[in-house]
Parts: sequence; C-alpha cells; structure tokens
Amino acid sequence: MSQNASPTDLREIGLKVTAPRMKVLEFFQENANSHFSAEEVYMALVKDNSDIGLATVYRVLTQFEQAGILSST
Repeated sequence: MSQNASPTDLREIGLKVTAPRMKVLEFFQENANSHFSAEEVYMALVKDNSDIGLATVYRVLTQFEQAGILSST
C-alpha cells in the first residue's frame, strides 16, 4: 500500500474520486501493515456502516492493484 495515497493521487492515475474508492483507500491507510482478502475488506466496511457491495470492493481492489496503489499476494 502506498502510505500517502490521496484523492489527488487517484485523479493523477486516471481514477475518479468516488465514495467506495475513498472508503477502501482509507481502510488500507488505517490498516497499512496488515493483509486482507476482498471479503475481509467488505465485511469491515459493512460493519462500519458503509454502503458498498462486494463486487465494488473487488473492482476497487483490482483498479488499485493495476494502478500500483496495492499489491496482491
């Protein structure tokens, strides 16, 4: 995870700043030294009362990986 990723960074790599992207970005910034599956991210966001779907989480994670913001193992 790029520790300092921001809305400006999202725009610079060609991604719109959306609520779901910001929620996922904030989640990883708050949990920078941990590894999570898409399902774990989804469950944590739902528990935090975020209105987000599992498919959206998968899509955002894929976009972040392609942009170099996150890496998968």
